[in-house]
Amino acid sequence: MKINKKKNQNFGTLAIAAAVFSTPLYAAQLEEVIVTAQKRQEDMQTVPVSVSAITADQLTDMGFNDIGDIAAQVPSLIVLTNISPLATTFRIRNIGNAGNIPNFEPATGLFIDGAFRARSGIGIGDLVDVSSVEVLKGPQSTLHGKNVTAGVISVQTQGPTEQLEAMFEVNLGSDELRQVKSYVSGPLNDWLSGRLSFVDSRRGELIDNVAGPGADDLNSYAVRGQLRADFSDALSARLIMGYAEKDMNTLTGDVFLSEASQRIVGNAGGSLTIPNDPSDRLIEYADGSFYKGDSNDIILNISYLGDGYSLTSVSSYDDYDGLNYVGDVEQSSLKVADFNDRQRGSSYSQEFRIASDGGNDFNWLFGGYYFSNEFIRGDKSLPEFIATEDVEAYGDAIVDELISRGALPLNLLPLVIPAFGVEGDRGDYYITQDTSNIGVFAKFDYEFNEKWKGAVGIRYSYEDKHGVVTQTTQLSPLGCVPPLNTNLLCQVTPDGNDFDQKDAFEAVTGSLSASYFLSSDTMFYGSLSSGFKSGGFSLQNGTSTDELRPFDEENVINVELGAKTEFLDRRARVNASIFHTEYKDFQNASYAGLVFIVNNAELVTVDGIEIDSTMILTENMMATFNLAYIDTLYDKYTGGQCFYGRSPDNEAGQCDLSGEGLPSGTKFKANIALNWRRPFSGGDLYSRLDHVYSSSANASSSLDPQFDMPASNVTNLRVGWRNDSVDFAVWGKNITDEVIINQVAPANIHTVVDERVGSPEGSYQAFTLPQRTVGITARYTY
Repeated sequence: MKINKKKNQNFGTLAIAAAVFSTPLYAAQLEEVIVTAQKRQEDMQTVPVSVSAITADQLTDMGFNDIGDIAAQVPSLIVLTNISPLATTFRIRNIGNAGNIPNFEPATGLFIDGAFRARSGIGIGDLVDVSSVEVLKGPQSTLHGKNVTAGVISVQTQGPTEQLEAMFEVNLGSDELRQVKSYVSGPLNDWLSGRLSFVDSRRGELIDNVAGPGADDLNSYAVRGQLRADFSDALSARLIMGYAEKDMNTLTGDVFLSEASQRIVGNAGGSLTIPNDPSDRLIEYADGSFYKGDSNDIILNISYLGDGYSLTSVSSYDDYDGLNYVGDVEQSSLKVADFNDRQRGSSYSQEFRIASDGGNDFNWLFGGYYFSNEFIRGDKSLPEFIATEDVEAYGDAIVDELISRGALPLNLLPLVIPAFGVEGDRGDYYITQDTSNIGVFAKFDYEFNEKWKGAVGIRYSYEDKHGVVTQTTQLSPLGCVPPLNTNLLCQVTPDGNDFDQKDAFEAVTGSLSASYFLSSDTMFYGSLSSGFKSGGFSLQNGTSTDELRPFDEENVINVELGAKTEFLDRRARVNASIFHTEYKDFQNASYAGLVFIVNNAELVTVDGIEIDSTMILTENMMATFNLAYIDTLYDKYTGGQCFYGRSPDNEAGQCDLSGEGLPSGTKFKANIALNWRRPFSGGDLYSRLDHVYSSSANASSSLDPQFDMPASNVTNLRVGWRNDSVDFAVWGKNITDEVIINQVAPANIHTVVDERVGSPEGSYQAFTLPQRTVGITARYTY
């Protein structure tokens, strides 16, 4: 198909050419955006896929640091994190999974330079020179595979250059941010070039602790090296190697204590001096929590251009090893128990593709994919849980509360001491999962005439898993004492409650689309696609039985209609889509106080509308306006988590959530960005204003009505001056200092104790987004 658009060859897989340092500052027309949503370079306006693309220039304008900055530009994308980088999750169209369950694969697939990453929170903020980010919305199982039933985030980094380039950047912020970024790139000889990048980030604690170390700081560095070899005009290879290390006090839940839990903490000798406000980012924890970890990745991309076809190979290896230490499991000024959560993982993937060159009426693509992953949770040399000095006093205070409520006769008192265990009680787990995945896929495109184009794709996927859980306890002679059986470790690592099981899953998925080109600037499309996410095992410590650990595979079907158009002499671009998606046996996870629970919701439906638009307003100003209205519903879910105080609907202690919206399911989200530039003193003055509106949503997995969070508004601003070499900017994030609770969960121990003592209200913990920060950036580019 011939589209009357001038192509730009100066950017890699995604590009916008903009006359930044000339007058007028913005081109008279919008230039094309090249995306790789269908595994080949194509004009975004001709691709029958809902995709948002952020270019290198846009990333620079917004001061990109991590994927959370992208979520401010793409309304369909939500980023959630809590206790550590390992717990970061991405949701597209309100569909996603809890990152706190490490063997629970994400529904949104993250790809870095073409390679799939099993853990979403590893490495994104450690990339210095990102050249583009594509967000593909809806199931993408045909070409991308590996369980991507919600969508894909594809991140591309800048490769080695043929001319010498270098950059040095310093960022300073009011949150004690001290960040240095740098890269150098250029030729090593006439066929080999290289690139080396480095980032070092330090940030102060964002949460104050009146009883111990503060929380939510950042200390990390990363280095990334690349080599590009052009063996001939047809054959080239790119080798990428990265290493990252983090040492940080992690984000901590701000706890609301019930009246009963406050009495218990006070009677056990704990302090209660701060406001009982879960949104003030002020805590009173006896000990701190920290994360120490490192990660490695290696990617080898090989490309060969034949006569009318191309061959592509993407090989990848990555591993990580992280320890999340929680010295305050009880989340109070007492010292009841410590938690050492070590997680390690390694993955290898290999993809081969052969594709036609795209210049014919009929185009084709064939590929094969292999992925293997080994995951280990636990450390045989460290106790996962160990009871500490205040555990007996805490147990005594629980007994006192039961007696005061008449729930425990005095003559049973000698039988239940120590009710919560004694100092030195230890609980251990060791969890492993091995996964292998094989996929073969094909896609065919046919141009019937200048107006009509059709495409069909198909994929076969096979995945097998082997999960093992081993749990042991080392307790005082009293151990798990009836009738209360309240010893903490009897619940979190019950001795001998082990699990060992294998399973395999397979599926055929596919896609079908049709495109109609009303003109060279307007295209309508319709698509039908199916997706697949393999089943697995809930490999958590705790009291779960063998029957409850397996969960079924998830299947999805998506119907979508869209339009992509440019008008006003191509000074404006609007891309819109309307969709309906059904998830059968949707894999869901929730936190129940001491352990996570994974099961299947019988049916989840998603209906929505998305609009992405860009417009050149004047020769100095450009605007983007994006919005999404998404209604996500548990059409049928009889095994949901009950909120505190709600009576279960079945003997398994579950609640029927049918007819309810999904957790964190914001129905309406919109963002507007204004970019302004004007020549001044040999360079350009520039500014960027971003505003994001999110409608109300429930922040809890149990959909507790008290956690219906109000709508929020976040505004970011960046103002600066730059020329060809120097860029200086001042910036502010969340400049109105909006307080936003991102997630709410039961308190680790207090909620369970509340239930045991019959408290009418339950304790809980909340995680909030960072408060206002301002800073400066200075960059020099050679």
